[in-house]
Amino acid sequence: MKFQRLTFTILLLSFISLPASAQFFEYDLEANAYGNYYSGEESPFWFHSNKRGRIDETANFSTWLNGSARTYFNNESFLEVGAGILFQDGYIDRLRFDESYLKYQNSWFSITAGREHRQEKYSGLSASNENILWSLNARPLPGIQIETNKPIFFSNDHGLGFTASYGEYFLDDDRFVRNTRVHHKSLNIVYKTAGNFQLSAGLQHFVQWGGTSPEYGELSSGLDGYIRVITGQQGDSENGVLENAEGNQLGSYEVKLSTEINKYKVELLYNNLFEDGSGRMLYNTPDGRYGIYIEDTYKLEQNSWIKAVMYELYYTRDQSEGSGTTDGDDNYFVHNMYKSGWTYENKVIGVPFITMNEDRTRVYNNTIVAHHLAFTGMAFGGLPYKFLGSYRSNYGNKGNDILDNTIFSTLLDAEVFNRNNFIIDVQLGADFISDASSRVGAGIKISKVIY
Repeated sequence: MKFQRLTFTILLLSFISLPASAQFFEYDLEANAYGNYYSGEESPFWFHSNKRGRIDETANFSTWLNGSARTYFNNESFLEVGAGILFQDGYIDRLRFDESYLKYQNSWFSITAGREHRQEKYSGLSASNENILWSLNARPLPGIQIETNKPIFFSNDHGLGFTASYGEYFLDDDRFVRNTRVHHKSLNIVYKTAGNFQLSAGLQHFVQWGGTSPEYGELSSGLDGYIRVITGQQGDSENGVLENAEGNQLGSYEVKLSTEINKYKVELLYNNLFEDGSGRMLYNTPDGRYGIYIEDTYKLEQNSWIKAVMYELYYTRDQSEGSGTTDGDDNYFVHNMYKSGWTYENKVIGVPFITMNEDRTRVYNNTIVAHHLAFTGMAFGGLPYKFLGSYRSNYGNKGNDILDNTIFSTLLDAEVFNRNNFIIDVQLGADFISDASSRVGAGIKISKVIY
């Protein structure tokens, strides 16, 4: 809470001191209210998953108010301050910050301090958005990040280039290791032709480190610990609990190929995931995310029934088992010392098909095969809609928990009213579970945007 109060104070002072000499100034304000009704103890999967931490499994009502203001120094350079508040019932029944950030952006990079929601990609159809390790399932982490806004090419606007990001965050929630820090960086090499072909390949790297453990006290910090964290070096093993590297290392190789075919944008993508040396050496193949995204750019503004479609396969059954290495048998999103795992406020940070136990303290199910199909378009000549359908087989995890079932989760979201930026969406969802009763639900979301 100290960080949030400090961030809010900085944002307020920055807003007051926005330079009057800027070229122009703009703002926006958005208010949202969401309510649902469902059978069973929890809502259908897609009612609460990838909702930016605004709606949890038992919530029936949530409302949030967000605003931002920007002062432009030129057409490509601006300073932005943003803030938002959130209230929901369910597990967390209180008022809290939804966003609070200060951001500078120019034509090629941006720097953000605070807590800002990340951009939704693939028309909101992906189950993991940016990467298998970093979805929109949890609230944004507070911290600071520097990143490129687009590929930076070494000459002209094509050829060989790169994208990169570097961030430092901390987890201020109620967790086993208090005040855990998170380091993140990414680097992708990009090749683009003068036409519409682009290939990028690179790495996302996260580390949970530092903090205060109830078992081992203050964990490694300071400059030496930080250098070991960012380089993935062997950790200080005085406590006998650091296994392969400092902290809880997570990473993902990612490859994306995008082009345009007959006015259709087509993207093929692959992410693996690893937590130790066996995964880095791809001994856990074929684990990862495989996807294809197709968007009809030619009919984007017309009343097309299908404007975009996405299919993804998530497979995590190998986990380097039988790799013959000393660090084999991965246990994704789980860690012996950072027992809360790759979660924030009891929500998995990565793809939401990996789920938590009943008391929402640890990852319970990380061995899955999931097929995800989603599409969006305009129904009946003027009704925007989105459909998500996911069929997954769950096998528990590499520990003592045992799970063996299948779940088919669906969501239909239709925009039934839109006038003067006042929007009403209606949702229908269901989970069909092989070893339990089905869950069905209906929801309504009301939004108002002011520019």
